[in-house]
Amino acid sequence: MSTKVWSNNFNTSNIDSAVEVLNKGGIILYPTETIWALGCKSIIKKSVKRVYEIKNRPYNMPFINLIDQVDKISNYIEDLDFKDLDLIKNYDFPPTIIYPNCKSKYSFLANELNEISFRVTPLNELKKIINKLNSPIISSSANISGNEFPKSLDNISQSILNSVDLILNFEVKSSGKPSEVIKINKGKIEYLRK
Repeated sequence: MSTKVWSNNFNTSNIDSAVEVLNKGGIILYPTETIWALGCKSIIKKSVKRVYEIKNRPYNMPFINLIDQVDKISNYIEDLDFKDLDLIKNYDFPPTIIYPNCKSKYSFLANELNEISFRVTPLNELKKIINKLNSPIISSSANISGNEFPKSLDNISQSILNSVDLILNFEVKSSGKPSEVIKINKGKIEYLRK
């Protein structure tokens, strides 16, 4: 596949095309409310593996999954305590939350403790894609592991740009820093990154 770029003209047709690329196992580059990210359809194992390869990232460092609605997180976690979901509804800027008890069929998205991480995207463009995809998308900084986080499209290396199938370049006010990371278990909150 040759890389397509969509800039600012983000409409229903583009959303459908992005979903098609992701359903075929494609990799996308896109802005978030934090930093620029690489992504794929989370439930396609070979696509997730490809993101690891593009980033040169160790397989024991799982990715964040972006989701459109907090209630859908229960599809990926066994015995989810719904009080844990209520805790994150009070945040103005959605944090990344690490949950215990990833369902076994999604174990390739979990760490060695069987924990899986999610962030609810506040961006309508991404919400529409995720909703139509009926799957979360991977959200990992668009850089080679260990390198500086990309704050704009201009900061992304040529090797990353050449590795993706689609670049979504819509207007977003990004913070330029990664999201806050919180670990939740049975109502207890542990801040891992503020």
